[in-house]
Amino acid sequence: MSGASENRAIVRSSLTTAVTILENISGFVILIMMLLTFIDVIGRYLFHSPIFGGTEIISALLALAIFSGLGVINARDDHITVELFEAPIKRLMTPLVYEITIQLFSVFCMGLIALVLFEHAWESYTLNKLTVVLEMPLYYVTASIAVFAVISVVSQIAGVAFKILNVRKSAVGQPR
Repeated sequence: MSGASENRAIVRSSLTTAVTILENISGFVILIMMLLTFIDVIGRYLFHSPIFGGTEIISALLALAIFSGLGVINARDDHITVELFEAPIKRLMTPLVYEITIQLFSVFCMGLIALVLFEHAWESYTLNKLTVVLEMPLYYVTASIAVFAVISVVSQIAGVAFKILNVRKSAVGQPR
């Protein structure tokens, strides 16, 4: 195996493993959120006794589900897109430069989100902020979300690297 194909195989296997782990985490978090919501509704309407802090727990789980699922979406490049300015910008660049520019901008934006989330987690930690109902430290949730955001950035970078390696592979294999 050549060095480039070994790199491609390493990136592909790492990305596949990361995506599988993130899919399982997302699925588990959504399952817990679903069960908790079901039990909370049954308790609320049948027994007039909802789960204490249920809404707060579900909110935290929703944020975890979103950011753990975002890593999967970023790795697969399955974003919902709005193509308002795509045609004029595409005319200015080659398809490869356009794709790389879009991907790098996406990595930058996701990195910025991760940075802001870590700042929020640090602020929650230093100020000892607590959740409203359960009064647990808020940084548990915010730091977890920030970690998933970083994993999302890494999976996005791996996805971009894999895309570039595939483009280089197909460019090398084509006759000139």
